[in-house]
Amino acid sequence: MNTYGWLLLGQTLLALLALGACGGWLLRPFVRAERPFLWLAAPLAGLFTFGGALALSYFLVGLPFRWALWVALLANAGGTVLVLVRSRPARSRLGSVAVGCLVALVAAYWGTFACNRASIDAREPALAVIDGSDMFGYSLVADWMVAHRAAEGPSATDELDGLARYNLRVECSRPNTFALLGAAAEALGTSGRFAYDWAAGVILAAALVGFAGAFAGGPWALAALVAGAALSCWLTNARTGYMGKSVGYPGGLLLAELFRAALAEPSRARWGAVAVLTAALAWALSPTFPAALFAIVLGGYAVAPVAVFARGSGESDEPRPGFWRAVARPFFGACARAALVSVPWLVLHKLVFGTFNPPLPPADWDWVLPAALDLELPTLKSVPMRGPLLWAAAALGLLGLLAATVRRDRSACALLACALFAPFCWAVGEFRVYTFHGLLYPLALAGCAALAAGARGSAAWAAIALALLSATAAARVPQARAAAERYVVRPPSALIFRASEARALREAVGSDDVDVALAHWADCHFAWAELAAHGVPVRFRSPGRNVSVGAYAPPHRRAEPTDPKARLALVERGAWAAGTVRWTGKRLKLVENRDEFALVGGSWPLVATWDAQWRPGAWLGTEPVAFRIHNGNGTERAVRFVADAPPEPARTLVYRTDRAGGSVQTSAAVAVPLRLAPGWNRVELSVAPPAPSDPSDPTRLLHFTNWRIEAEK
Repeated sequence: MNTYGWLLLGQTLLALLALGACGGWLLRPFVRAERPFLWLAAPLAGLFTFGGALALSYFLVGLPFRWALWVALLANAGGTVLVLVRSRPARSRLGSVAVGCLVALVAAYWGTFACNRASIDAREPALAVIDGSDMFGYSLVADWMVAHRAAEGPSATDELDGLARYNLRVECSRPNTFALLGAAAEALGTSGRFAYDWAAGVILAAALVGFAGAFAGGPWALAALVAGAALSCWLTNARTGYMGKSVGYPGGLLLAELFRAALAEPSRARWGAVAVLTAALAWALSPTFPAALFAIVLGGYAVAPVAVFARGSGESDEPRPGFWRAVARPFFGACARAALVSVPWLVLHKLVFGTFNPPLPPADWDWVLPAALDLELPTLKSVPMRGPLLWAAAALGLLGLLAATVRRDRSACALLACALFAPFCWAVGEFRVYTFHGLLYPLALAGCAALAAGARGSAAWAAIALALLSATAAARVPQARAAAERYVVRPPSALIFRASEARALREAVGSDDVDVALAHWADCHFAWAELAAHGVPVRFRSPGRNVSVGAYAPPHRRAEPTDPKARLALVERGAWAAGTVRWTGKRLKLVENRDEFALVGGSWPLVATWDAQWRPGAWLGTEPVAFRIHNGNGTERAVRFVADAPPEPARTLVYRTDRAGGSVQTSAAVAVPLRLAPGWNRVELSVAPPAPSDPSDPTRLLHFTNWRIEAEK
């Protein structure tokens, strides 16, 4: 890493310390000898205590965001100090502290490097966009929170507030996570966009050490659990915009362990901590998640006592308890407690905000099951051997369950049995199990660790447990390697946005207005966040408007704007544009072209394309594709609308304007003759239907790219 990378690592370590100070008080009731590294879970707990207190102070108390941030930080850190002073916990052994700090340092390094590669290479805050767009959504909402008080509320009429209004007033499932990103932006002194990758790295590091600290019974188990968790889908979630899952799934694992500990040795302090963590988790990912999590965990909890009961009591001379006392009563008691702490948040959310259907998962079991068990990337198919790996993972899970049953280890059996949720969903045809990537596999890892902890008196059983843990983790190596290759080492199509470019672009624009008709959603989101949200008068036009501002605009603002041409236009760096170039970045350029010929977007039904020089294009078919051309010369002009096209096969290109039409034969360079009136002109292009014997897709007959306008001499 370079100097900037080490700076980011230092900031990550400071953030982990602050989160640890915020989360320590929640874990104090669960401190026990068999969990010597539980203190490492304090930063993970801090994500929820700090994020929850920040959201409460901001939304319910109504404090300005910065005040709410300091109140949440000081209140939680003060609570941890007070608990430590009153309880005076025994000092941990120096060796255990050293091992824990070393593991935490390694996790912090991996989280920083993996999530901030673009910033490290650029030596400045940057955002890398790969296989997802939610990082823009999180950052736009977080920036709104930082800049406004909750009482103001996102405007119902301003299209720029549409996304914030949807997430904070309509759907409102994860305010705690938005608050965490806002806090990260405040800590770095940047916008949410350029704090996102760093925040994702902090969350990933806290998740790795927190998961391992919550379940490890010794130093070897600690190292194995950190390494195993690093092989999960958490990296993919962190790099593709799933911040809610990045926070929620590790938090769910911590909740599962605290819930188990509270059932084993109940106390008011423990159940109070479980209730607090459940509430914070409910508003960090979704109020439906804790109930779903408890359903999975209680399913495993049901299997464990049944299996152990069927196994018998071993060599004990004590009378064997009946099924009701040994199995049914504990299970129903656990269900009642889980419902008591989770269901109220689900009901409250449905009553206040209603029901929202999540995006449909893929309907391909060949992908869904491996992805749900972290054997395949959830973003795209990248592991050719996912079928054999699925069978291997199933065999390892059954062996683990058998070993835990033979050992009569209820904790290990309950955790390992959670993976049975995947075949259950397969049996009932529930594809939504796909969404639990990053959850079921770590539960199985935790079960292996519990089996190892319960086998300390037997070297043979300890070796078996260690072998199961290692093999379970090894089955995820192909997926983890594919994730590292795609999102860290060699990202194939990463979109990199730099903070310095955003500042330079705003300075180049000044007080002028800007047309934005970019076809790529990420570029339009960048203009939305770094120009429009900063007060620059931006005129979003199709096609990009449809996938950015327009998608969240109020109904009366969703039509294509008809206002005059802006003085400036933001276009792709390689795109043709007449006029004076004011600014050029890595992907985009700013052109002053109001008094020139300008192609300002249009509407086409197909996804736009770009060539190697990042010049825009589109597929043309038999359906008309509309382009909007502005003539700023003040008089009617004869021009040629020119573009590159494949020389073969030859096609007939049909064009139509408001006043005329015609057709031309395609070649390597297509030239459409036009007469442009002053102001806006609409040009429709389509391809004549091919012969019946032509097998070509009628929507993709001609690749029309690198377009430009040439005036007739």
